[in-house]
Amino acid sequence: MKLKQVVDSLKKLGFTEYEAKIYLGLLRSHPANGNAIAKLSGVPTPKVYETVRKMLEREIIFTVSGGEEGKKVRYSPLPYKDLLNQKKKSFSGNMSFLSEALVEVSSMSDTDWTELFVIRGYSSAMEAVESSIKNSKSEIVMSCWCTELDVLIEPLTEAHNRGVNIVTLAFDDSDREVLWRNFKHYGGKTVLFRHGGELSIVIDHSKAIVLQSLNDSPHAVVSGHPVTISTTRNYIRHDIYVNRMLDDFEGVMKQRYGNELEHLIRDF
Repeated sequence: MKLKQVVDSLKKLGFTEYEAKIYLGLLRSHPANGNAIAKLSGVPTPKVYETVRKMLEREIIFTVSGGEEGKKVRYSPLPYKDLLNQKKKSFSGNMSFLSEALVEVSSMSDTDWTELFVIRGYSSAMEAVESSIKNSKSEIVMSCWCTELDVLIEPLTEAHNRGVNIVTLAFDDSDREVLWRNFKHYGGKTVLFRHGGELSIVIDHSKAIVLQSLNDSPHAVVSGHPVTISTTRNYIRHDIYVNRMLDDFEGVMKQRYGNELEHLIRDF
């Protein structure tokens, strides 16, 4: 055990450096007078009495009289178990107060703030997607490549088994069978090029995550804003609508727009 670590931990409970050293010194040997405390703690003698006075006021230590030392004032520490219980009760009470007070303060705000942030890095972004899937309760709508679908297959299956409604759209072929509705994107090169590295997912109508992995800085944007959620969900649904029509009327569509649908796609 390193004394500095204990001192640092006590400082996190509200002790000053000198207070922590004096308290630990008294735990080792008490009762003790001012000179003895200075030797035990390493706190300069001129600072001992000022610090001891403040500690008495906070009831971290207390005075002891009598014994061989007669009327000389000596000091003992509050037993460490009592100290920890005191701090625990104080912390719990403060947390209870803040849990109510901060709700009240935030309700006074005239700002409609919603979650919106960027996650840097492919692994971190995928962890955010997986975590959101694991916490889903009602619905998941997602479009992605099979590379990501294979990574997420286990949490998606678990979500399906607990009753979450799942709809996915895969940009490329996959031999893996899934338990939910999974649609296949039209395989034209021009079409798929525009979806490179893309993953879009909406969870429970409350969170949207859009991942882009095909660049020098893979990242995901996470948003809880209703407009972002609605737009992302509609984007995935409309992509599914279009690809279902392409599947049903592929011959007619190719005849009208070309084998790669290039006469349609190049207009936008």
